[in-house]
Amino acid sequence: MPHYPEDQSDKNLENIRRNNYCAQCGRRLYIYLDMKTKRKYVACPTPGHEGIAREYQPQATDYQSNIRREVELERQHGAETSRALARIPKQGQLTQVDAQRILSLVYPGCPEDEIVRCAILCRDFGLHPLMKEVFLIPFGTGEKKTWATVLGINATRKLMAQRGTYSYIDDTPRLMTPEEQERIFGEVDAKNIVAITKLRTKDGLEAPGYGRWPKDQNPYGMDKGNTKANMAFIRSERNAFGRLSPDALPPDVEIIDEAYAEVPQIGKVDPKTGEIVEGEVTEVKGETAEAAEADQEIPQEAEPTEKDGAPVTPEQLSHIGELMKDNDMDLAAIGKYMNADKKWDIRKLGDLVNWQYLELVQAFKKGKA
Repeated sequence: MPHYPEDQSDKNLENIRRNNYCAQCGRRLYIYLDMKTKRKYVACPTPGHEGIAREYQPQATDYQSNIRREVELERQHGAETSRALARIPKQGQLTQVDAQRILSLVYPGCPEDEIVRCAILCRDFGLHPLMKEVFLIPFGTGEKKTWATVLGINATRKLMAQRGTYSYIDDTPRLMTPEEQERIFGEVDAKNIVAITKLRTKDGLEAPGYGRWPKDQNPYGMDKGNTKANMAFIRSERNAFGRLSPDALPPDVEIIDEAYAEVPQIGKVDPKTGEIVEGEVTEVKGETAEAAEADQEIPQEAEPTEKDGAPVTPEQLSHIGELMKDNDMDLAAIGKYMNADKKWDIRKLGDLVNWQYLELVQAFKKGKA
């Protein structure tokens, strides 16, 4: 049958039409109006063809994405660690030695056996710690503190793609309709948000996956855009992967949604669903994001009486990144200001010193940078 989206807005309909194709013949889709129900639907123009599909496309890697990763590396781990990693490949296949070197620098407190285990995983599955594909996560404290190797959800999709092309069909992941829940589960779940993911391989094998998230529980990362529905999507997608190709993913390795977690500060994650369940994280409750930001310590912006040549701190690098984002400025523009205008000869942000940082803050404040 044709696909009738719950969201009938023109923007959503066009997005579905543009990003999907006919699941039977691969032709482009069109938007039609059902004259009886007055609802719009997306379908193939060939009579009798049912279903829509969206092929998984790996994330593209280009110059700008590499630069953004460099800035993120300096922000999270500091300029010293970033410089130590300068000669190690930032993408592509790693040797076990290179992977161990990266993991040792980024996670200095992690036990050697867990670093080796994670490095072997990187070598065997083509994963890269600096591309937010694999992480070493601490949880617990004192003698009970342990570490776990976890995968990002995008790395999970990448590993599935290594088995062959696969597609998401019927505009999934998406929330299940009450009719679908009644037909599949025999009842409608009133306490949980329920999502469904349907996958199909290039050979025609199909597998559905289902995920639930409690309606009364807020997931971590809502201030960054995470939602209850997204957590249900993650669960349903992981469930579908497991049914479609049980041996495609590393055994006994947990999965997280890396988009809404600050590594390495996140804590223990659920191995089946990927959500954070405990750890060294703080979440502001009962106040707005603006109020939370107002309580944070503001970096010093006063004009220096003497030029302080101390290297910039990770907090100062993070502050510069926020200012660039607020002022819609990319690295090329700030590089022109630092080198062409100020003659500082800065190759990367981690080369800045304190007095230059203070001048940059003042320039942003006055709208000159």
